[in-house]
Amino acid sequence: MLTRRTITAGLGLSIAAPPALASAITPVSLPQIQPPTAPPSDPPLLVLDAGLDQDARLTVDVAINGEGPFQFVVDTGADRTVLTPGVVQRLALAPGPEIIVHGVSGTITTTTARIGNLRAGDAKLSNVDLPVLPYDRVGADGLLGVDILEGRNIVMDFPKKRLEIRRTQNTSEITRFSNEVSVMADERFGRLTLADSRIGGVRSLAFIDSGGGVSIGNMALARAIAARRRRTPDLVRPARLLTAGGEMQLGEFRLVPTMSMGDLRITNVPMAFADLHIFDLWSLNNRPAALIGVDILHLFARVELDFGAGRVLFRLGDGGVAPRTWNA
Repeated sequence: MLTRRTITAGLGLSIAAPPALASAITPVSLPQIQPPTAPPSDPPLLVLDAGLDQDARLTVDVAINGEGPFQFVVDTGADRTVLTPGVVQRLALAPGPEIIVHGVSGTITTTTARIGNLRAGDAKLSNVDLPVLPYDRVGADGLLGVDILEGRNIVMDFPKKRLEIRRTQNTSEITRFSNEVSVMADERFGRLTLADSRIGGVRSLAFIDSGGGVSIGNMALARAIAARRRRTPDLVRPARLLTAGGEMQLGEFRLVPTMSMGDLRITNVPMAFADLHIFDLWSLNNRPAALIGVDILHLFARVELDFGAGRVLFRLGDGGVAPRTWNA
């Protein structure tokens, strides 16, 4: 089985501007991965684990009804903040109504629990019923969804394994480092969407998904990339995606030659493709779109997701986990 750590192989970074950064990080080639001149008659099926592994998991302290701290994962791909049964039992929270929760790969009907207040850094929720999901689907005491992130700035420091939630910064308050690049973003479906992104040369909607271990494009994007690479070698393998909930989703795995996000350019990007439930929910199955997961975010030393200012700030440098080489 391939996990995020075994498929983030040889990704390289280059930068279009400012020029001072162009020589700081250069693209990395993948001599081990040579697309065949003709596709094999029966290529083996890959199983990709799209969940976060322990090295990628950044958590933040959360207080609920004045008690804690509890450790929550920040998931910018989730609609709702979620609790796990252990937290509900420890706090003796009152049960709420059953609701339907939409996930990346499907829906689930689950119970809820009533909280008086929940605080995480500079963000809070009050007097709400929150879904309760099993620990093995969450991997922490709970997760923070986009319902609590409006107007907030999420700082992900991978080398220090530190996550911070604070108020958004005004432009005048931002201290820009020479090794940082800001990419404009807007909010669609409550998610931060990079305003200028091209994947495999195809203009695409790119949603930041801090709770996903593998970046996943829809099949409309896969078809558009394949059309552009019709006369060039293309590494494509059939695959199944194993999500945090254990569901299997049929799709494919391919090596995308380039991914551009504003002034950033990433080369040799291993990426999964599937028509996930979330793309159908957003009516995006016929338009190129992708979820940018932690496998991409982890390439940077620091990533700031600023919901209030509408930007994503990438700081170049050594990320949290050194990529491993994946051999075809």
